[in-house]
Amino acid sequence: MIKALIFDIDGTLIDSFEAYYKVFNEGIADYNVEKVSRRDLRDLLAKGLSLRQILENVFTSPIDNVTYSMCREKILTLFRVAELEKIKPFPGTEELFRYLMTAGIKIGIATGRTSSAEDEMLRFKKLGLYRYISAIVTSQEIEHRKPAPDAIIECAKRMGIPIDKCIVVGDTESDIIAAKSAGAIAIAVTTGHEDEQTLLKARPEIVLKSMIELLSYLKKRGL
Repeated sequence: MIKALIFDIDGTLIDSFEAYYKVFNEGIADYNVEKVSRRDLRDLLAKGLSLRQILENVFTSPIDNVTYSMCREKILTLFRVAELEKIKPFPGTEELFRYLMTAGIKIGIATGRTSSAEDEMLRFKKLGLYRYISAIVTSQEIEHRKPAPDAIIECAKRMGIPIDKCIVVGDTESDIIAAKSAGAIAIAVTTGHEDEQTLLKARPEIVLKSMIELLSYLKKRGL
């Protein structure tokens, strides 16, 4: 019997890519590097890379700590503003969360974001979703990022749920690989960085197109 669902954030619960694409290019504009294309940035994000690793792929010379810190701060500051003004949950997200809460199924978050869990709590409060969430784990708190299973295992642990009683929902191969490595059931969604054909390579239980489809699927499973 499934006791919890663990979600990725970006591309899974919220449509953040266009805002991130814009602020990322604004953040690197002062450093004499070429603007990053949407496709290239999607590919880098889908690999589960940290911001520093992404920047190292974009810059034509090694990044020193000062340059990285300044660039990171600019990108994150711009993104915080964009989140408040433009970023919303995908359609059906709150309806799904409400259904899970009513059914007694816990909701956890395991994200590749490097912000603190406290910062993510505030973001979910602003989105009106925090009251549904039992645990949040970010990459800041664990040793290995996705596709390693660390964040998912830690999230299940904080909720007090055995990992084999969890479904993990994500939009990238890294999410699916991490879920399966952890021992959870993996469900992929095409709302984010990768298409169905790419996601199927990681062998999730199923690939769905939206949170609305996910809710229908869970109801059919008897959850």
